[in-house]
Amino acid sequence: MSDGHTLTVLIAEDGGTDRLLLATIVRKQGHRVLTAENGKLAVALFAEQRPQLVLLDAVMPVMDGFEAARQIKALAGEELVPIIFLTSLTEDDALVRCLEAGGDDFLAKPYSPAVLAAKIKAMDRLRRLQATVVEQRDQIALHHNHLLNEQRVAKAVFDQIAHAGCLGAPNIRYLQSPYALFNGDLLLAAFTPTGDMHVLLGDFTGHGLPAAVGAMPLAEVFHGMTAKGYGLAETLREMNAKLKRILPVDMFCCALLLNLSFERRVVEVWNGGMPDGYLLPASGDQATPLVSRHLPLGVLPPERFDERTDVLPLALGDRLFLLTDGVVETCDESDEPFGVERLLRVFSENRRPEHLFDDVLLALEAFRGRARDDASLLEITVVARSG
Repeated sequence: MSDGHTLTVLIAEDGGTDRLLLATIVRKQGHRVLTAENGKLAVALFAEQRPQLVLLDAVMPVMDGFEAARQIKALAGEELVPIIFLTSLTEDDALVRCLEAGGDDFLAKPYSPAVLAAKIKAMDRLRRLQATVVEQRDQIALHHNHLLNEQRVAKAVFDQIAHAGCLGAPNIRYLQSPYALFNGDLLLAAFTPTGDMHVLLGDFTGHGLPAAVGAMPLAEVFHGMTAKGYGLAETLREMNAKLKRILPVDMFCCALLLNLSFERRVVEVWNGGMPDGYLLPASGDQATPLVSRHLPLGVLPPERFDERTDVLPLALGDRLFLLTDGVVETCDESDEPFGVERLLRVFSENRRPEHLFDDVLLALEAFRGRARDDASLLEITVVARSG
């Protein structure tokens, strides 16, 4: 094995005199030598001894140097084992053949000890550089896999909290398409003790794990206060105060919150920095936008936060359609965004409300767009209160 300077060098040369001469020169340079008189023996010696460098005659009996080089390179795999062809060939085609077979350099006969020493040193530098690159690549891959595993664990814990509510209710349809493993969009839904439904669709700054750092505390506040019967205003104040306290100044959460009362047939809406949501009447009348009237959560201090909401009437069969900006900002191959107009066109062309969600998905698929951010869609149908 090499200690960083001493190499094991395989010399494959069918001429006994040349083989002895090369072995003597290489040994005098301080390297260990293996010798073979043909290509087949050279391949066998390489497989057994794993030398770091090969001097290979191009023309040999049993197996020539070209085939031997190909087999040695295949055995070496990712490891760089430089092959210096020993040749008296001068024609361009023959030299090209040496390169195509896996050769890294040439040494012309008669052999010069000084030139051979220089070539061996150069090939050893190249070999060690390659080994360093491979080692660093493997370390990066290991580190990357470690980070991915940590994110998967964090995501599994978060999903237990985020999906602890009523997202599985039959009148809810949703799709979340994360740009990275960890979704920067947040979708929560839960019933209050009186049977109202609280819904939150949020979009943290950026995407991936950094964008989701506030998701866990936000979900805990949402579920905790909803379960205790707090209204939207109190819940909003607490979520804003918590995010303002824990997030860096350049991070915030755009959010759209709903309080749906299926008994009173009204919806209370707070939109802070999100794209317009839509109330789509079952009657087929024009959609009512749920526009943003507030700054995102985590921007304003508690004393300046505005928790006022809009209240809209509902009818059986009405649909509430919410989305994050990753949907309308999805771009096609020419970098054109899907846009709000295409979405509204899907709404206006829909004739079967129960297929609206699928129609939007089909339109996005037909657009053949690529997402630049986390993308989330949510549809809630107004139904009669059960029980």
